[in-house]
Amino acid sequence: MLWSLLWAVSSVAVAAPVHLRHEERPIDAEPPMPPVADDADEVMRRGAELFRVASCIGCHSPPFSDAEHLGGGRDLPTVFGVFWAPNISPDPATGIGGWTEEDFERALRRGRAPDGRRYWPTFPTMAYTRMSDDDVHALWVYVSSQPAVQTEERPHQVRFPYSLPGMRSLWRGLHFRRGPLPEAPERSEDWMRGRYLVHAVAYCDQCHTPRGPTGGLRERHLLAGGANPAKGDVHPNLTPDLAFGLGTWTVDDIAHYLATGTRPDGTVTDSENIMGEKIRDGYAHLSVEDRRAIGVYLTSLPTDDFDPSGLVAPGGRARAR
Repeated sequence: MLWSLLWAVSSVAVAAPVHLRHEERPIDAEPPMPPVADDADEVMRRGAELFRVASCIGCHSPPFSDAEHLGGGRDLPTVFGVFWAPNISPDPATGIGGWTEEDFERALRRGRAPDGRRYWPTFPTMAYTRMSDDDVHALWVYVSSQPAVQTEERPHQVRFPYSLPGMRSLWRGLHFRRGPLPEAPERSEDWMRGRYLVHAVAYCDQCHTPRGPTGGLRERHLLAGGANPAKGDVHPNLTPDLAFGLGTWTVDDIAHYLATGTRPDGTVTDSENIMGEKIRDGYAHLSVEDRRAIGVYLTSLPTDDFDPSGLVAPGGRARAR
């Protein structure tokens, strides 16, 4: 009875607009990520690409004048509260300088700090748990080779009822499933690659799938659109549905959009909002083959006529992407 009441309160809180500080990307601002050295090996280059495509750059090297590469500091308004991206540079005092590669792997794929603490689900461990050994290693090689920076840590502002003792453990028990994506030997290599990028690296499903009252994904509407009511954001339906989804978009349309932000009808995603930022700083740096693989996967999804625009309560500043 008590848990039912708490989740009912949580459900109301999720639906309501939350007015929190969130700094949008300044026009023409560049993230403080230095170019990869000309003599860098393949693993280092792959790690740098993953840092972009897995959206590490947007949180840990945000495009603001006072930001430092890997220094974190971006505010993340969510239904769970306001969180501040941490320093993941090799600084031993304020970063992860004391971590081993095993600690790094545990954080990404198990959602646990070196001391065993559980991370909040604002860190997309739900996706990163599916990353391959080679990609986790490449990302570690890149991050651990960068200059150390010192930053001031800001305390998270966790909302009720998530602030209650044991809520992280309860949430994990309900919604976190470890392990790689299931095998699909009947599918093509492009489809497999696209699924991996969508669900493990870029974690598109975490934004483009609606969430239930406990914050877990409503998987019957997988990739059919989602929202972040804490910012009033609506994330569109990515299935081929003609009314609410991508409709007649082709594989080439999707690949072109991920490279340029330009839709088949010629309209362009605002460079200041989150999808414009992810394209500019991340997806545009993928290979043509990888962008097409994402298109192959998305166009294969079953159509779902789910309309995500209703996920943000009246008064929220919903912005269709």
